[in-house]
Amino acid sequence: MGWNQKYWDILEQLYWTPSYLGLGSISQKEWIERDGLVCVPSAFVNRAGPLYRRDVSSDQIVEKLLRQEEILNHVFDLTFGIAGDAIIERLLLQPLGFSDAGSIESIGREIHTRYGSDAAGVTQQDGLFVSDKSVVGVELKLGARSSPKQIAKYAALLAWEEQRSGDREQLGLLFVIPEAAMARHWEKCGLEGAHIDAAFLERLDLQTLNLKLAKYISAERGRIASVLDRMVVGAVSWTTFYDEVLAIEAQLDRDRVGDQTLSRLLQGFGNQLERHKGTGVPLRSR
Repeated sequence: MGWNQKYWDILEQLYWTPSYLGLGSISQKEWIERDGLVCVPSAFVNRAGPLYRRDVSSDQIVEKLLRQEEILNHVFDLTFGIAGDAIIERLLLQPLGFSDAGSIESIGREIHTRYGSDAAGVTQQDGLFVSDKSVVGVELKLGARSSPKQIAKYAALLAWEEQRSGDREQLGLLFVIPEAAMARHWEKCGLEGAHIDAAFLERLDLQTLNLKLAKYISAERGRIASVLDRMVVGAVSWTTFYDEVLAIEAQLDRDRVGDQTLSRLLQGFGNQLERHKGTGVPLRSR
């Protein structure tokens, strides 16, 4: 059983213990029942948001979550937050034609404080990897469509990082998408191929973007244009990506403690790719 099952064990515990997520229960003695309705004191209600109820059983929740991109993103984040520089380079940078000996840092939700108030709440990337030589974004796709907005989002992130810590030799964006989406991927991104042309920024409809993101791009148009000019884009299918994971596993020496750990890390990640709906990765015997 792969380590990814431990992640699902955690989700199951959270399902049955919502108080861990800051959700308080309302005792039935606080209820007022009348004419088929249940009323609760207004002090228990968040007037700024909706009320929530369970609409999926514990038996159904796994099947539902196995179709969500965000869940796959969690497993991806854990895997590449642990994986060494050589693994990040081989799986995420080499498809862009990059080499980088590291040290490569995986950046997560801390972007909201890393880049200051202008970036707070603007976007959340699937992956962002930073070294002294490179800044690379990773966009993971299942069923959702690719779009020019995604290129704009990552261009802004790369620009923020360069503002924070200096220009880089290598800027990139890697899409990991289902095999079936490969044929029309670049067209949906507003490109003719895996290259950002000089007119991309002129074609970009800022009204389709988050307001703060659109404001930043407008204010820093020259910087964004420079990033787009230098940003290498690429796409690989989940199937190809997983084949490369398997190739790395096949090269490991499981008599060595470090390789045992890496093997387990990659196996758990691979198990999730096989299990998750929409990747197109076939089940394989191990």
